[in-house]
Amino acid sequence: MRGRAGGWLAHRVSAIARLLRDPWPLVALLVVAIMLVFVAWPLAELARQSLIGQESGRFGLENYVAFFESRYFRRALTNSLTIAALGTAISLLLAVPLALAFARYDFRAKRWIEVAILMSMLSPPFVGAYAWILMFGRSGMVRQALASIGIDIPPIYGTFGIALATAFSHYPVMFLVVRSGLSRVNVGLEEAAASLGRGRLAVIRTVTLPLVLPALVTGILLVFLGILADFGTPSILGEGERYPVLATLAFSLYLSEIGAEPGMAATTAAILVLLAMTLVIFARWLAARRTVSNDTSGTRVATPLRGGRGALMSLGTAMLVLLANMPLIVVVGSSFLEVRGVVFQPALTLANYHNAFAALGDALWNSLRYAAIALVMILVIGALAGYLIARRSGLLSRLADVLIMVPYVVPGTVLGIGYASVFNQPPLMLTGTASIIVVMYVIRRLPFVARASASIVYQIDRGLEEASQSLGVRPLGGFRRVMLPLMRPGLLAGAAIAWVEVFNELSASIVLYTGGTRTLPVAAYQQSLAGDVGMAAAYATMLIAITAGALALFILLRGRGDGDVGVL
Repeated sequence: MRGRAGGWLAHRVSAIARLLRDPWPLVALLVVAIMLVFVAWPLAELARQSLIGQESGRFGLENYVAFFESRYFRRALTNSLTIAALGTAISLLLAVPLALAFARYDFRAKRWIEVAILMSMLSPPFVGAYAWILMFGRSGMVRQALASIGIDIPPIYGTFGIALATAFSHYPVMFLVVRSGLSRVNVGLEEAAASLGRGRLAVIRTVTLPLVLPALVTGILLVFLGILADFGTPSILGEGERYPVLATLAFSLYLSEIGAEPGMAATTAAILVLLAMTLVIFARWLAARRTVSNDTSGTRVATPLRGGRGALMSLGTAMLVLLANMPLIVVVGSSFLEVRGVVFQPALTLANYHNAFAALGDALWNSLRYAAIALVMILVIGALAGYLIARRSGLLSRLADVLIMVPYVVPGTVLGIGYASVFNQPPLMLTGTASIIVVMYVIRRLPFVARASASIVYQIDRGLEEASQSLGVRPLGGFRRVMLPLMRPGLLAGAAIAWVEVFNELSASIVLYTGGTRTLPVAAYQQSLAGDVGMAAAYATMLIAITAGALALFILLRGRGDGDVGVL
């Protein structure tokens, strides 16, 4: 017995010693376990529920047959694909010319115009939708002004209105991705094409765009998925169930099936996920099939534009960006106008903010608290996961990489329904608590910090870690003392994007919130639906101001560090 006990103890001591020498397998296991519980489990439960017949209760494809036999459901699917395709096309028309201008030329006010482009990302898309209603809704300011001079235009509801609003809120993503791709194009290839007699537009069409095709495909995919997953904009500009899309349909079905087996809600959510996954696979196939070799050693230096050409470029880009930011300007301006009924009056007032704060309750405090807690957790887990992805090549690291990216593809409404279905009973009773909101924030926005951290780690020489280990520093100690300071730019860049997305999150929160866990985006959305235009504008302005202030702080912190890595 003593021999067995001694052998068991020696085995445990040896295992602890190995763990102290290399704790990263345990870290990888913990990350994978977290993602399995909070990503794989909810999605698997939705898949199971979608295969249980709503009427018969039998296992099979009954719900999917019912979905595609229903004209209303097919209409929701068609609407989703239509607005996503049209919105992506409008984003391309906005982003690609701007990306070409910023990557190829240097002109006055370029930096400030770029900041204005990023401003479009500072509020949730439904705020832009609400602004378009203020301008071009049935009682919109612009529409009424045109009607007073005899020009009658249709209100901005339906397909085109939703596509336009989503495009204006998503085009900065396309701009950033395409501009990054253009900055890596070898200038010699373009000069060679020009020397053969091709005009500037022909060079762009036949040389530049094929070289940036991977960036274009990535930008198109990100915008298309973002529009497909958007809940707030179609809900507001689609006037609820008058213009159904998959995201709003899944939510309304979930509400109607609370307390029953959510078969059709789960089926709609599953179709959304399958559609998103199919798009990702197709985009990867297309990018791999059309890969063009590009030596980036001869990247172009921006050509200075002075005089009339520079002024014209500054004016043109500024006007385009001003048009894209018009919804934000309208929201902020209208929050200080007097409201009578649903019509703004030309009189300044603070009454909208007085009424908004009186009805706000804990929504603002909840948003700040939940977002701050989530951001700390995202930074910790994201830094560890980013290191794992970049430095470790085992099965657990690869699995962690895949699972971390799944929530980026899965629409928030789907994940929210999955959480509500899984975590409303033991062993994890989270539904109705603040914890489920925070966990959802962390899981949905973890990809930003994880990928930003990994991109930095790829650039760090392994010799620095090896040197610290040769001096007797343990792996986690070396990670904390050596790697984290070097990863700081990537962590700050990822944290900035994560904060913007977390603080403005609506699509999953609308499923999971209760009266005590209501957040500021939910409050703004509720006022927009209720038609209280003054309070809705005040709430939306709070969202914009707090997000912009936090982003400015991130830029300040990043400015104190070295390097130029990240998106800020």
